[in-house]
Amino acid sequence: MLLITCPVTRTDELVADRRIRSVTNHATAEGRHIAMHVECPACGSVHVYRTGRRPAVTSAPAREARVPVPA
Repeated sequence: MLLITCPVTRTDELVADRRIRSVTNHATAEGRHIAMHVECPACGSVHVYRTGRRPAVTSAPAREARVPVPA
């Protein structure tokens, strides 16, 4: 059983595992995730739910100042 939120009706729905249409493992540049295509009992359409985490955004290291700045 899965608990999903239908994006059409905005309601929480308890979904049986037989309503899962496909599960796909993705490895992209942004990271790894699993995409589940689930048939929604509320509206009858198929929605895609992705699992996993987005990688942390890393910023460029700070440059050294050319001229000292007083604090």
